[in-house]
Amino acid sequence: MTPAAPTAMSAFAARAEMPPRYAQVAILSQTVPDLLSYAVPAAMADRVTAGSLVLVPLQTRLVSGVVWRVGEGSAPNIPLKPIHRLLDEQPVLNHHQLTLAGWIAEEYYAPLGRCCALMVPPGLTPKSAYVFRLSEAGMRAAYPDDDPRARVLGVLRAHGPLVMSKLARRMRGVAEWRRALKALLAAGLVARAPTVELPRVQPQRATLVQLAVSEEALSARIEGLLNDRGLRAPTRARRAAVLRYLRAHRGLARAEWVMAETGATRADLSWLAGRGYIILGDVERWRDPLADVDYVPKAAPPLTADQQRVWEAIAGSLCGAEHPGQFLLRGVTGSGKTEIYLRAAEAALAQGRGAIILVPEISLTPQTARRFLERFPGQVALIHSRLKPGERYDTWRRIRAGALPIVVGARSALFAPLPNPGLIVLDEEHDPSYKQTVAPCYDARRVALRYSELTGATLIFGSATPSLEAWQMAMPAADGPPPRLKYLELPNRVRAHIRRLSDQEARLGVRAAAQPEAEAVAYQPLPEVHVVDMRAELRAGNIGIFSQALAQALGETLRRGEQAILFLNRRGAASSVVCRDCGHVLRCPDDDTPLTYHAPAQAAIRPHLKCHQCNRSVPLPDRCPACGSPRIRFFGIGTQKVEQAILERFPGARVVRWDRDAAGSSAQLLQRFVKQQADVLVGTQMIAKGLDLPLVTLVGVVLADVGLFLPDFRAAERVFNLLLQVAGRAGRSLLPGRVIVQTYNPEHPAVTFAARHDVEGFVRAEMAQRRLIHLPPFVRLVRFEYADADSQAAQRACEALAVAIRRSAHQVGVIGPAAAYFARRQRRYRWQVLVRTHDPRALLADLKVPEGFLVDVDPVSVL
Repeated sequence: MTPAAPTAMSAFAARAEMPPRYAQVAILSQTVPDLLSYAVPAAMADRVTAGSLVLVPLQTRLVSGVVWRVGEGSAPNIPLKPIHRLLDEQPVLNHHQLTLAGWIAEEYYAPLGRCCALMVPPGLTPKSAYVFRLSEAGMRAAYPDDDPRARVLGVLRAHGPLVMSKLARRMRGVAEWRRALKALLAAGLVARAPTVELPRVQPQRATLVQLAVSEEALSARIEGLLNDRGLRAPTRARRAAVLRYLRAHRGLARAEWVMAETGATRADLSWLAGRGYIILGDVERWRDPLADVDYVPKAAPPLTADQQRVWEAIAGSLCGAEHPGQFLLRGVTGSGKTEIYLRAAEAALAQGRGAIILVPEISLTPQTARRFLERFPGQVALIHSRLKPGERYDTWRRIRAGALPIVVGARSALFAPLPNPGLIVLDEEHDPSYKQTVAPCYDARRVALRYSELTGATLIFGSATPSLEAWQMAMPAADGPPPRLKYLELPNRVRAHIRRLSDQEARLGVRAAAQPEAEAVAYQPLPEVHVVDMRAELRAGNIGIFSQALAQALGETLRRGEQAILFLNRRGAASSVVCRDCGHVLRCPDDDTPLTYHAPAQAAIRPHLKCHQCNRSVPLPDRCPACGSPRIRFFGIGTQKVEQAILERFPGARVVRWDRDAAGSSAQLLQRFVKQQADVLVGTQMIAKGLDLPLVTLVGVVLADVGLFLPDFRAAERVFNLLLQVAGRAGRSLLPGRVIVQTYNPEHPAVTFAARHDVEGFVRAEMAQRRLIHLPPFVRLVRFEYADADSQAAQRACEALAVAIRRSAHQVGVIGPAAAYFARRQRRYRWQVLVRTHDPRALLADLKVPEGFLVDVDPVSVL
């Protein structure tokens, strides 16, 4: 006999018989470091699991959290508050993500909830709020009309209970209303209760229009509609146009497209649906940031011999290896690293797994996403922090559902909910942008290493100039374990495949420079680098921004119709503003940083000064604020001044400036240059990263010394990487390139090694220095920072902590306490302690760090 199907009543009875359950929840807040326990209501017992997103009570508020684990019975010996609501029927963190969040919390001394929050997108978590309503006494209370308490009571009487955000909108323009509200609460005239404001981001719906008439009968139906004299002629024409449009689009289209193309109205569609011509349906409309990207699907090109050797090593790891590999791929600029990433992603997809492709800058994501769309149409997701909330929300849900198996993005894309990642790539691995500088201060490179181990994914670090930490992990140790990263190399720059050279010549309108070819691939030498000693230029009487060599090369490039890049890692028009009479330097009142002069983009806009630490902007004063003198002068240069100097020297040049202050999005500025609508690109470090610009034949480094002598042990490494990366933008296609580096320190190792493209030479020299003074990568650093409005209080806090640290067996050296290089930020004085250690986790586990300290493990800057 077939058993009866379970009924709703039997399911309820089954839940009632389940033992009581409790959940440990990580609160998505910086202020709650510990797991909190809550009772799981019987109605949620079979739905709340590890990784679920829930709403729970905390004191007088409702807050969001992630369930860390679920237990049975009454483990805690105190009564537990119940979970208020389950916010998503599916877990928002999978098993590997939960494990990774726990590892980040321990490794980087961060609250577990904040680490879980890294993986939860906007649109899922409601905002904690209070709702205000009148009490019975408040309904009867009266105050004079000009009393703000009367205005608060009047608004609540007129509109009923209101959350704070809506009450604030109603009280706009009323002075002292918040103080009045506090007084009304104290008097018992207004009551307050916790609530939540639901996220504004919700799934969007769209109407679909489907043709309900067969193809054979459609022509007759259209003819009959056009002859219907009961309708006006324009109405008949619109409705017939709808049917023709649907026939041309296979009988199905979105209502908004139909109306836009035919001029039909909602009433027209309803009329057609009511008479059986069409069917109207409802479907979710995905907000896709890549929907408007133009691309042409492309097949994979043949690999070069170098690429083939690298690919064979990586393919063995991807295709069913027992222990997936972790690789450091060093390839000179333009050597074809991206093609290796594409092949690896294809192999991961063939295994039924996904791929995460990280780039260091958001400005690089459109270019990278387009390359992957060309190979994997309809399978690519884009994730970064500048997407609209709706785009991030929809993209996150599609990734979780397995609809988008390839994720491209900046640092945060590492935490996308890919069900089964098989490949993780960090392009431009050396870039400091992979380190988050606000809590939790995680390093995406180390997190990616751990994540690949948890998921069994193949990991590729790619760079032309790998970080010294990556070099160290790829170096075999004498009588030690094998290196953590397997080293692979692409030593040659690829110009094009021979069969595609003529296509490129026709597309770009140039003739390729002659190069002898030994195989089916054309190679291009790295650009020649010429170092100009600006001290000699001064002695020769040249006080301008450009050396004679750079000015001449730029003129020749413009005359040939080619493109140039001028790089200066400093924004603005002048780096400082000084009074010529008293010497007063204009500084930011919040950060004590010299203000940078920014010239107006239009004549009607007044010049202003900007702080590059906090982004504060103030008008340029007419007189010195210290002595009243009108003799205010500007010193130093920035990208704005370089742009102005080009236009003065070459009036016909079309110049695009790309930095944080430039008008227009990064994608728009880059497209102008790519489409040859500009001749010269002036920019900061953004232009040094991963751009493929085929007509650029000249790169000029206006001042290589910027940042070279900062009191930071990574200063030389950063400058070397920037010089080599920006030099790599020249001569990447058919035409040879050249690089001119202007410097006042031509003998500095970072400059001399970069001029020779000698990465390994620089690494050997810098490693020797780091080993000598006991700095990373031979040890790890932990930076403890304390900020206070009182400098002495900050100093005392750091001194007390330093005493405790020196007692730890896990420290191998303490530096400081000392004031930070940028000593003041947001009106608070910064002091710090640096600790050398071989095991940051053990050091921090034994240490009680007082509240108020920022703990930064593996800092990328000690300024």
